[in-house]
Amino acid sequence: MSNRNGRPPKAIKQEKFIGYFVTHAQHFVIQQKAAEARVNISDYMRQMAVCGYVKPRWSEEEREWFKKLIGMSNDLHRIVEIAQKEGTITAMLHFTAYRDLIDTAIKQFTHDQ
Repeated sequence: MSNRNGRPPKAIKQEKFIGYFVTHAQHFVIQQKAAEARVNISDYMRQMAVCGYVKPRWSEEEREWFKKLIGMSNDLHRIVEIAQKEGTITAMLHFTAYRDLIDTAIKQFTHDQ
């Protein structure tokens, strides 16, 4: 039998509770802004209090773009190998197919910043 201790402790433990009262209208606004950033209300209020801004979670579309970027990086690595074996002219022909996709992905990720 193995010794099971449950979930391992978190690296940073949230130790203090800060409660506050808001009106219904204020709660609605906070709730909408937290939903817009795709975080829960506690995370929204914590990030706003500590950082002054909320770093939103990635949407499903952004995750898909990131997966595409990873796939493109693997393909670009293969292009580098082709350049080493066959020369840069052959590699440039392969690279032109990815150039526009990479530009689109970069614009997608830097759009919000």
